[in-house]
This record gives sequence, structure tokens and C-alpha cells, in this order.
Amino acid sequence: MSTRKISCARNIAIVVLISVAQSGCFDDTPDTGPVQTVDWYKAHDNERKVTLETCGNNPGELQETPNCINALQAERALSSGEPFELDLSSLKSEEDS
Repeated sequence: MSTRKISCARNIAIVVLISVAQSGCFDDTPDTGPVQTVDWYKAHDNERKVTLETCGNNPGELQETPNCINALQAERALSSGEPFELDLSSLKSEEDS
């Protein structure tokens, strides 16, 4: 084998090794801290509200994170049983016409 072929193979191996080593240096995932469960967010109102506000402020980066999903599920579960007033006054005025 010629020295030129060995040198070329060595250079390629070095480039591949450096590329693999640096691939772990550029982790763009946001650090959202420890993952909390839906039940935990149900029991901690302030933390749930802060998490939902943070997620809503940066949905492109945080929307699919476990804490945003769990806080949203907790909010939905807690708000699903809340009573609300239904305004039927507009229907009564139409019936009278």
C-alpha cells in the first residue's frame, strides 16, 4: 500500500471521529428541569400556571416538552368539570319575533 492511501484513510478517519465527538456538543433541546406528572400539576396550581405561561410564551420550542404536555393535561382535567353560565337571552329574543 502506498503512503498516500494510508494518509488519505487516516485523514478520513480523523474527520469522522471529530464529527462524531462534536455531535453531542450541540444539543439544542431546552432544559426544562425535572419532569412532573399530571397529578403533580393538578396538586400544584402555581407551578402549573407558571409552566403553562412559559410554554405559551415559547410554543415553537417548548410545546412538545413533557412538562408542557403534562401541565396542559392537568389544566384540561381540572377545568373540564367547571360549571359555566350559558347566555340564552339571544335565543329568547329570536323566539319572541
